[in-house]
Amino acid sequence: MPSPAPADSADLNQLHSLPGRNKLSLVLVLAVSALNAFNDNILKMMLVGLAPKVAAGALGQDIGAWLGAMILLPFVIFAPVAGWFSDRYSKRSVLVVMLIAQAIILLMAGACFEAAWGTTSILLALGTFFLLATQATFFSPAKMGILKELAGSRRLGSVSGWLQMVAMVGILAGLGIGGVWFDVHFEQSGDPWNAAATPIWILFGVGVLAMIGGFFIQETPRHPGLPFRKELWWEHFKNLRECLSDLPMRRAFVGNSTYWFVASMVAAMFVDIGMVLHPDSAAGGAASASSHMTLMVGLGTVAGSIFVAWINRRGIQLGVIPLGALGLALALLWSGLEPVQSKAFEWALLGVGFLGGCYMVPIQTFIQDRAHPEKRGMVLSSMNLLDSIAGVLGVLVLVGLKMLGLGFRGQFWVLGVLMLIAAVYTVRLLPHYLLRFIALAIVRSMYKVRGVNHPNIPEKGGVLMLSNHVSYMDAFIIGAASQRPVHFVMWDQLYNIRYVTWFLKIVGTVPISATRAKDAIRAVGAALKEGRVVCLFPEGQITRHGMFNDLRKGFELMARQGDAVVLPVYLEGLYGSVFSHEGGNCFKKLPKTVRYPVHVHFGKPLSAREATTTAVHHQWLDMRHKAITARAERTSLTHASAIATANAVRLVEAEWAQPGDTLLCLAPKDSAIHQTLEAYVQLKPKIQLSVDVANCPEPRVVVGRVEDFRAGIPSGRLIMCWDDVQAGLVPGTLRGILDNSTGELLTMSVPDPQMPEGDEGAQLGNDPESFGRPLSGAMNAAGLIALMERHQLEIMEIGFLKPKTPPPAASEPPAA
Repeated sequence: MPSPAPADSADLNQLHSLPGRNKLSLVLVLAVSALNAFNDNILKMMLVGLAPKVAAGALGQDIGAWLGAMILLPFVIFAPVAGWFSDRYSKRSVLVVMLIAQAIILLMAGACFEAAWGTTSILLALGTFFLLATQATFFSPAKMGILKELAGSRRLGSVSGWLQMVAMVGILAGLGIGGVWFDVHFEQSGDPWNAAATPIWILFGVGVLAMIGGFFIQETPRHPGLPFRKELWWEHFKNLRECLSDLPMRRAFVGNSTYWFVASMVAAMFVDIGMVLHPDSAAGGAASASSHMTLMVGLGTVAGSIFVAWINRRGIQLGVIPLGALGLALALLWSGLEPVQSKAFEWALLGVGFLGGCYMVPIQTFIQDRAHPEKRGMVLSSMNLLDSIAGVLGVLVLVGLKMLGLGFRGQFWVLGVLMLIAAVYTVRLLPHYLLRFIALAIVRSMYKVRGVNHPNIPEKGGVLMLSNHVSYMDAFIIGAASQRPVHFVMWDQLYNIRYVTWFLKIVGTVPISATRAKDAIRAVGAALKEGRVVCLFPEGQITRHGMFNDLRKGFELMARQGDAVVLPVYLEGLYGSVFSHEGGNCFKKLPKTVRYPVHVHFGKPLSAREATTTAVHHQWLDMRHKAITARAERTSLTHASAIATANAVRLVEAEWAQPGDTLLCLAPKDSAIHQTLEAYVQLKPKIQLSVDVANCPEPRVVVGRVEDFRAGIPSGRLIMCWDDVQAGLVPGTLRGILDNSTGELLTMSVPDPQMPEGDEGAQLGNDPESFGRPLSGAMNAAGLIALMERHQLEIMEIGFLKPKTPPPAASEPPAA
């Protein structure tokens, strides 16, 4: 018995992994789809091989055209009824009934071949092929429509790619094996009827296996409120008109039908090419040649479908459609340049298949995703109807081109020009998606981007993302991690630069004024009201010290005016990359690794009223603490305790010691400070550690506790004082809080970073009356609040922790 209906697709999107029952059902849907396609095409190739040998006249010579008509006609006749069945009944039930029907039809086809009644048997077998095509008409909307119900929208792009792949594998196996299978049996027995019948009996057994597998597919929802109406028999074009009334759907339908126009024409051309290469029907070989060419295209389509499934694993990537259209056009033109018996022609056919898959799969995925659940079957059957009409037109155009005397080369070139026109159209239609796809492909080649907590991104509606700002690549990194297109805010002075404005307009950048705050708030609020995802960096500047800067409050009004959800975002791992200010250098560093690893953490959505600077800052702290703690746990250092390792990992995120520095540790070797520095220099091999005050080389960074400086402060490029709050402040040092009871370094002061001319003082690394900023990952929000309450501290507007009442300063030590 099947399990109850799966969770709603929106609920499935929130799950990190699909339930086991859904996974099994998806595997079964893919398997029975492959077997269904395999059986259909084996029967087709049996007829391609048999008809020229046993049927005289047009029936034998033009069997390819007959089969093309038999495939397409049921989609034209039964499209509305097929769609209604998949909408009214459980799509799982429709699949099971159609699998039973397939087994019965194969039994009938085998009987036709066994009868060996000449032309009559061929006509009867064509009838069974028509029934099998009718079965496919009902099977198709059910198999495509069930995907979203089992996998949800977020995984639909990937699952659709796999469905196209396995369907093509079934088609390939049927076409590739079918022609050869018939030819081998015919050569062995000399009886064409036996050569066609034997494989069909085997197919019947395969059909029974597919039927059994269908019973184990997860049950899916029914929609009993959709009664059958006799008008369904003639509502083909009414349903199609309803689908085409939606502009995005209309464009997708036209794009998909263009593919099937090309595919149907190319498939019919292969039959013609096979007969030209092997004109002697008695000798055979035409079916094998046709199968081989189809196999080349199919293998390419399998590879293209796998590729699309991979790039769509985080969501539907529409930007690949224009590239697929352009590539398909070039591959068709290439096919027309090569002799049909050459290896280069085979490579061109592989290209046709691969790029055709890249073009077609995202379009079909978009149609499935956009369709309303109660009308998905109707939408998909209408799509099949238009595809079938396009296929018929493709065959008719081929007949017309042949009548005009145009050979195979010219036929390929006509299709290539058609796809060039389609490519230009899709580029003009989807420029944002195309540029986004290209840009993100470049980003992913440089960075290994991993999104954390994807389900926290609302599927619809305006969303204001607020991220920490670490590097010049932050916007691209967030765009690569988000399943929804992200629009970024940019100062209008940069937006209006002549040579980049066109690009920024296409990708939907939101320009704001640095001098007109109200206009900036209105611009972002308007974008949010339109349902866009807008990202801005509330710190207003890239960190130059590795820690958070203070958050500016303008985003609060933007979120309220746009009535949008606010989503805090934390970028982990970017400090130290080429485009960050780590080491005081940006763009001047060499990459530390190929595909620099970066994690993008999506926080918990906040309502516009909840989204204060404090609430956002607290989520940043929580995400940073969890991320860096996990990184510390994965880090293994020689002779380093867990606390020392964690401290060292956190210190890497701050801008203090530089390559070539020597760390002069004044604290005892058994102290938490010394153990932390020993761990730190393992992570920073160009930095040395010393305990010898007299012989420590320059440049050096002096590190110690308050008591270590009582006798004097040794000279050094930096003087770092890490101790408990009660120890007080030491003038002339960069103070940090070290919890002496646990050994954890909690806060840190660093030198003021060097700023561009005119921006001096925009970022501060320390305040002489403070204990520094929270060290990256040392505390979550609750830990920071507890620390402040325990030691009577308050946080300054610019992020430093300061005593509520001035502490007794440690006696100022003499200079060494």
